[in-house]
Amino acid sequence: MSIYYLRNIPEYYLNRFSSVRSSFDNFLNLLNLAEIVNTCHECYVKNSNQFDIAIFTGGLNRAVIKKNDGYFSMSIPFQIINSNDHITFISNYMEEEVSGIFISIMRNTLQTMKSNSASHEDVILSLIENFNIELQDSIKYYDAFVSILSEDHGYFRFDNDPENENGDIHPRFHFDIFYKDSTALKIGYDRDARLECFQSLFDSTKEKKYLTNSSVLNKQ
Repeated sequence: MSIYYLRNIPEYYLNRFSSVRSSFDNFLNLLNLAEIVNTCHECYVKNSNQFDIAIFTGGLNRAVIKKNDGYFSMSIPFQIINSNDHITFISNYMEEEVSGIFISIMRNTLQTMKSNSASHEDVILSLIENFNIELQDSIKYYDAFVSILSEDHGYFRFDNDPENENGDIHPRFHFDIFYKDSTALKIGYDRDARLECFQSLFDSTKEKKYLTNSSVLNKQ
């Protein structure tokens, strides 16, 4: 396993990461991550103490992204090719690099799909008209979109939220598992979580954390 750290990423990229409330939101964040990977080679650093993004490779294929009040993390549905000083994402379905054109096509597909009346025919037609590609290529990109969207996104986040703290009902430090409000899980934590805590949750080689009742914590 290798970990790649990126720091001093331009603000316009960091500001494009959005709150995740649907699989579409998560996909948009993945595309933003792919664009950062493609364009910000000068942002790779060796030091893990300060970073904007950490990318785990070697089978984990997961990103941890720092935000003002914590972190969020999602799995990466692409093959990751390790180079000496940077990485590249590959779409196995398309058998091509996750390049600028791939990212643009997926963003166009997402925008079309967000229309309440959109159908797969609308998406395919939109790709043909906007990218001047053949019908079979447009269908293949749509199928790649559906394949990625159906992946297990493995999304979770950690919040340090003193403004909304409400005892054990809404702990200041907490993890939110899943992104849909009606199915999300909230788990309180007794401290600010760091990258090592995140890694212990998704890396099968690391020792795991345990849930502990807050009443037990208060007695310690």
